[in-house]
Amino acid sequence: MASVSLTGVNKIYRSRGEAVHAVRDLDLAIADGEFVALLGPSGCGKTSTLRMIVGLEEITSGEIAFDGRRVNELDPQRRNVAMAFETYALYPGFTVAENLAFPLEVMGLPEAKRSVRVREMAAMLRLEDILDQTPAALSGGQQQRVSLGRALIREPAAFILDEVMSHIDAHLKFRMLFDLKRIHRDLGRTTIYVTHDQVEALALADRVAVMSQAELQQVGTRNELYHHPANVFVADFIGEPPTNFFATRLESSGGTARLRVEDSELVLELAPERAARLAETGDARFIAGIRPQNLHLEGGRDGRSASVAAAVAINEYVGEQVILTLGNGASVFRALAAPETRAARGEPVRMHYAPRDVMVFSESTEELIA
Repeated sequence: MASVSLTGVNKIYRSRGEAVHAVRDLDLAIADGEFVALLGPSGCGKTSTLRMIVGLEEITSGEIAFDGRRVNELDPQRRNVAMAFETYALYPGFTVAENLAFPLEVMGLPEAKRSVRVREMAAMLRLEDILDQTPAALSGGQQQRVSLGRALIREPAAFILDEVMSHIDAHLKFRMLFDLKRIHRDLGRTTIYVTHDQVEALALADRVAVMSQAELQQVGTRNELYHHPANVFVADFIGEPPTNFFATRLESSGGTARLRVEDSELVLELAPERAARLAETGDARFIAGIRPQNLHLEGGRDGRSASVAAAVAINEYVGEQVILTLGNGASVFRALAAPETRAARGEPVRMHYAPRDVMVFSESTEELIA
């Protein structure tokens, strides 16, 4: 196993004579045995980052180190990093056992030791009953487990996974999430997982590194990202349904500070400590955010001392819950409700919330203030 650190890493591609900055000034430290997910939309720089760690892409500037040792100039083989891709890349003419054993054969491991390792890996991944089958006879989930096993069996210093669940259906994906979490727990291998899916990242990783437009936005645990997002992008990208955002202006009445939402009758109450922070900025306009999960039809519980009025636009039943799309003036926002909620279109409702759940961001920088 190994710790992995990236310091001031940049990647610039040349396209039609122009420079494309794919990764900008990236600093990231991954502890020995840690599971870290690189999360972000397509084109954000996460795959370029992964390929630089592996050694498949040259670094334009900066340094990558394993256990404190610079590896910029080392080829992938000498970095001892194993990688699994979204495409399974199995040898079609080999059986499952032969696919698993092939990396060990390349390493020169004797046949007896290869057989032992193959049996151990097959047991870990629940592949014992299909060792004599070829990839064409396997399901997508089985092929993915074989692909993972072929990477893991090398006992690499770090294990790199690139969008490995992109081609797996939703039901099987949840099973694979469980398997990956169990494998990491059993092996304690340093793991870097690239994905655009927040469910995968938050379910698997010890910490998540959120990227956007070639830059690292925030690194943190699922609770840190959800409750204390660094900026509007993170608050919007983490959480489902996405956070509601409102353009607001600060106003005071009777010594109490509130945020009035533009082009509507909505007024958002603030927790006293947050109101004090806003006053210190000297600004008058802010972006307010509140998650749909923090808006409720019932009040008086869990600090829900504030409320806003709205009319129901859409009542969307999604099985375990209802997503209400609500409107007040030009403001449209969403809230979650119990599955038995029968609010009809146009029906007036009052949504309750706790003032501490109102997040406030700078209008100019979009960074979290309070």
